Amino acid sequence: MNNKKKGMDDKKFNFYCSILIFLISILLFSILTSRMKNIITANSGREIGFYGAVLDYGIPALPTAFTEKDRVEKHQSFKDNILNILGIKSKTSLSIIGKEISYLGNVSGEKDDCRLTMRDPENVFDKFSLNEDQVFEQENKVENNQPVKNCPVYDPKLKKKLSNNPEVLIYHTHTCESYKPNIISSKDKTQNVCAVGEEIKKELESKYGIAVLHDTTVHDVAAYNKSYERSRPTVEKYLKQYKDFKIIIDLHRDSIENKDAVTFNINNEKVAKFAFVMTRKNPHFNKNMEVVNKMTSISNKLYPGLYKGLFCYNYGKKFYNQDLNNNMVLMEVGSHVNTIEESKGTGKYVARIIAEYINGKN
Repeated sequence: MNNKKKGMDDKKFNFYCSILIFLISILLFSILTSRMKNIITANSGREIGFYGAVLDYGIPALPTAFTEKDRVEKHQSFKDNILNILGIKSKTSLSIIGKEISYLGNVSGEKDDCRLTMRDPENVFDKFSLNEDQVFEQENKVENNQPVKNCPVYDPKLKKKLSNNPEVLIYHTHTCESYKPNIISSKDKTQNVCAVGEEIKKELESKYGIAVLHDTTVHDVAAYNKSYERSRPTVEKYLKQYKDFKIIIDLHRDSIENKDAVTFNINNEKVAKFAFVMTRKNPHFNKNMEVVNKMTSISNKLYPGLYKGLFCYNYGKKFYNQDLNNNMVLMEVGSHVNTIEESKGTGKYVARIIAEYINGKN
């Protein structure tokens, strides 16, 4: 009789344990789902492809709605997001150690033009990390969220006779990046980043006498992840033909969801903010940054608040081709949440900044 009663007690115990485990599993799933949602919907605009990656990992045969562009844009990986959900922001053991030492979170980064206040302990150990492409962000120190009025766009003193050879090269690795009201990617060159490049070209040539070579070759349609491999020969071709340029701009747009973060009100007009994206490990980094620093200084002086900030990768994709020349920069104008009018509106201000850089006394 006692054995029978003991058997019944064991069954009850196992039953209650099963219920408890089930409830704990639901609770953990809810917490992880909530944390996952917060990470994916953060307004950085650089974590687009995570859900697609989950489906790809879990059900390889299931075609997802995500394009290759969504999965690789800004190089956010599936593993990094999983670690982030668990509260670990790096897969390096040094970062995990840094996470447990609270004071390390306040250490400043390397003493160069990409320094920033650390938001991730792994940056403290950056010099020990191999084969990482960690992202560094430097927000513009000149903060101005108030509308700017009566800010001169054009300066006739900067105009010169139009040069015979191009001084500026503008091209687009991600040629199809487009703006509202259009879809996120479009071949229509009046609605994508080509339209912004054309606006900058028009302003520079007509108002400042600076000849611009604007290449609108499509590099990102067949395989987005190989865009930089395809845009590299484009740049090499023009460098071989013209030897050098005062500035070479790979013109993109960002993918930030928060429109307020990428929009600026100036002269009673809403325009898109612009930013730079650079690679620290490329051999021309210091020279590249001289161009960036001069242009941002001019922008902050003329139009405080128009410049959004600087993003630095270690390597990027093929160094974003910045290893080809001292004067190469990657510029992002606005985001997909900006309208084409707002982004084209930025063109005249960027042109003035470039004109100050080339024709001015800077």
